[in-house]
Amino acid sequence: MTNLNNAERLNSIAPSGIRKMFARAQGIPGVISLGIGQPNIPTPEGLVKLVTQRIQKGDNYYSPTMGTATFREAVAEQNKRWYNLEYDAQSEILATASGCEALYCALMSFINPGDEVLIPDPSFLTYPRQVMLAGGKPIWLKPTEELKINTSILDEYLTDRTKAIILNFPSNPTGEIMTRSELKPLIDFAVDNDLLIISDEVYERCIFTNDNHVRVPTIGDAYERTLLLNSYSKTYCIPGWRIGYAAGPKELIAPMVKMHSFIVANAPSAQQNALGEFINTPEADAFTVNLRNILKERMEKLVKGFNSIDGFSCRVPEGTFYTFPKVSTHEQFTNSVDFAEKIFTEQKVVLVAGTEFGPAGEGYLRASFGSTSLKEIDEVISRLKEI
Repeated sequence: MTNLNNAERLNSIAPSGIRKMFARAQGIPGVISLGIGQPNIPTPEGLVKLVTQRIQKGDNYYSPTMGTATFREAVAEQNKRWYNLEYDAQSEILATASGCEALYCALMSFINPGDEVLIPDPSFLTYPRQVMLAGGKPIWLKPTEELKINTSILDEYLTDRTKAIILNFPSNPTGEIMTRSELKPLIDFAVDNDLLIISDEVYERCIFTNDNHVRVPTIGDAYERTLLLNSYSKTYCIPGWRIGYAAGPKELIAPMVKMHSFIVANAPSAQQNALGEFINTPEADAFTVNLRNILKERMEKLVKGFNSIDGFSCRVPEGTFYTFPKVSTHEQFTNSVDFAEKIFTEQKVVLVAGTEFGPAGEGYLRASFGSTSLKEIDEVISRLKEI
């Protein structure tokens, strides 16, 4: 049955460790999961009403490939309102079925076999896998001690095959942000070497410091070579809706539209229109403030808890809903994968091995507090002290 073997492109790509642990934990009594990256805060009531009304009124059919006018115009307005960043709603914004699909379209549209794509180490596990699916080669950017990109050694990674760089701040899994001044050397490097910038900014409203989120396209000469990728899964707690977008100069968006048309044809229509009617309302803005406050309270409790455990050392994340405690000094530590497995089997707590996110993740675990209550955090810390 050799004709039925899977495609070779999948053979070198490991399955998602996050999804594997998520699946294993289902149905096991007493398990507390800090694995999957989703918020459990109720979706805004106004948004739920809008999508319900849309569906009841028959908004259940195909939308234009690029997305509905209502959605794209609202996205353009939001970028202008929040960041003074202007995109043409007709030609520079593409509605996608999640941020992941936006990334896939971007890579499949611009990466040729053998092209090298620079990726922060550590970073979201989807990045290197999607680069490989596109035929490219992921190149890990070594981090600083704070697990940010070390911008002092960028030239070391440059070859004649370097095509693009992926950025993601606030960062999954570290929670670190990079300020405008910290990002400027990356932008200059990309401009000087004619690289495509793919900027994943899905955690833009989950920032715990006094710093404002920085849109990468607003830095220096980044705009003309940057694909901004975003999703509303985190911002409005709707990961199941699978709605995101890509924005950029029309010359960059046009190839993605072609690719998108053959993958999903269009993003879900009712969800697009409901979001288009909602995202620039006072309720939407108030929701993101409340979201941040809830997540910050959880974060502070979890960080304090981790730092009370012998062998755990946890930095305060500046954003997202992840902590990334260092655990390599724990007396029971062997490697991140084995330690995560030990915690799961002995204490029924799901944490993700840091190596899922890159070589620099060895010695770390990722903990999501997006779907974890304050009471559950106390229980997690109590259990971990028994390891």
